[in-house]
Amino acid sequence: MMTMPEMIEPFIQRGLFADVDTAVAEMARNYTTQHIQQYQDTINRLQAHYGMTYEQFLTYLQARADILAQNPDPALNEAVMQEEEDALEWKIAQDMLHNWLSIQAEASL
Repeated sequence: MMTMPEMIEPFIQRGLFADVDTAVAEMARNYTTQHIQQYQDTINRLQAHYGMTYEQFLTYLQARADILAQNPDPALNEAVMQEEEDALEWKIAQDMLHNWLSIQAEASL
């Protein structure tokens, strides 16, 4: 297995980075930024689709589930199941965004 300096050396030789420390810092910054953007894009897409925040969506989803419990309807059931999948995706995106933002702050990237 290659060491970190051995892996970074081709980048330095081609003049892309001045040294190993600079290369690692820039690659970590880019990797972190990419993940932050990915999860922010997911959140933005879901907010635009539903026209509300995640917290508002949870309230909306609970109201829909309450209606479904009182008045079973196969079409509504299917719609609520899709919305629950979206809620899970939204929650994961929010949690992961928080994690990547924490990493960014902790690593001073």
